[in-house]
Amino acid sequence: MTPRRVAGCCLAGAFAIAGCAPGRDHAGERAVVRAALVELFATREKARAITVWHDPRQQGPTLSAYGGPWDHRDTLALQVVDTTGYGLPFRVEHTTLREISAFFAEHPGGWDVWFETHPGNAGVVEVVQPRMYADSAAVIVGRACGEICRSAWRVSLVRDGASWRVRQVRTLVLPE
Repeated sequence: MTPRRVAGCCLAGAFAIAGCAPGRDHAGERAVVRAALVELFATREKARAITVWHDPRQQGPTLSAYGGPWDHRDTLALQVVDTTGYGLPFRVEHTTLREISAFFAEHPGGWDVWFETHPGNAGVVEVVQPRMYADSAAVIVGRACGEICRSAWRVSLVRDGASWRVRQVRTLVLPE
């Protein structure tokens, strides 16, 4: 094994251990996800609701474009977000692959029917586990909103006292 490969394996192992280690800042992660979702969907989109991908066994419709299985060792680790305690300023619904597949099978009108039955909804949202640093964080959020409508953003945040503030939102290019 080359020195570079050994270093890469050690680094990957360190991230895997850190991701599961006691003392992980779950409250900080929740605050980061909340700040990112508020910025994207309340401030920018003026959404009245979002539907969060809530299926840990399946990749979501947008971020699956990056390919690969999702777990804590991957660059984009799928986080099934239970947003019920986040105090978000919009309604949060949850969906799974089974539910969304059944919906589109039952409604040939597709996304037009989705938005008719989910008024004010910004679409199906996916959130990855935030990368936390001492005074900054980053989280990737994806959103499916139509046959050819999908977006992904990298939201960079900075710690502002006891809270988190969005510093930058960068639109990501999704693979075809």
